[in-house]
Amino acid sequence: MTSNSELQGEISALCCLVVALASTLPLSSQLRLWPEFEQIANPLRALLESDELRGFERATVSLASRRKLIG
Repeated sequence: MTSNSELQGEISALCCLVVALASTLPLSSQLRLWPEFEQIANPLRALLESDELRGFERATVSLASRRKLIG
């Protein structure tokens, strides 16, 4: 069974990958990426249970903080 720490590490690695991929996009695409993410994420948030939503938001905050470093 996977521990919470392992899952958090996996999420962190995926966040890094997404940010790295986003940084290779043209600037015009980078500027549209986050608003597009929010449009997709908002309906999903309504479907998540409390613990799932907490994890989702933690990953979203992590992505947003890394995004500011490259943007």
